[in-house]
Amino acid sequence: MVATRTQLMSTLEQTHPTLVRLTSHLSDAELDFRPESEAWSTREILAHLVDDEMFVMRTRLERMVKEERPVLASHDEKKWYRQRNTARDTVDELLSDFAVQRAASLGILRLFRAEEWERTAYHPEYDYFTAEKWVGYWVEHDLTHVRQIESNSAAFSKKP
Repeated sequence: MVATRTQLMSTLEQTHPTLVRLTSHLSDAELDFRPESEAWSTREILAHLVDDEMFVMRTRLERMVKEERPVLASHDEKKWYRQRNTARDTVDELLSDFAVQRAASLGILRLFRAEEWERTAYHPEYDYFTAEKWVGYWVEHDLTHVRQIESNSAAFSKKP
């Protein structure tokens, strides 16, 4: 099923409240728990969502609006992890920072006219796609990380 623009926006609007519901009450032990040695902790997932919102998702969208068919670079998540700023890593700070960044992204999207939704870009992993398709990837990115957080919490509750 292909989501409508209204459904895409609604999902993006619900991500922050969902993250608050899933994480605001967690202990540091649960926030830092890794179900596997190479998996991200819930805290790292939240930090990733903040950084990705600001430096990847919205930046790519802005380039699509400002430039004619921009070529968008890949994002090296492993490099991000090694170099990320951990100065604002309390759950309250991460949730607050995500809320600010998501509000900025939604503010841009709410101004879109039909022609902005149809703007195109090229990315080596996705080929050519429209802004609408990019927002669909963005939604899936959110949902993937929400499921990871849910999975981390379930694994934490089962540990001995």
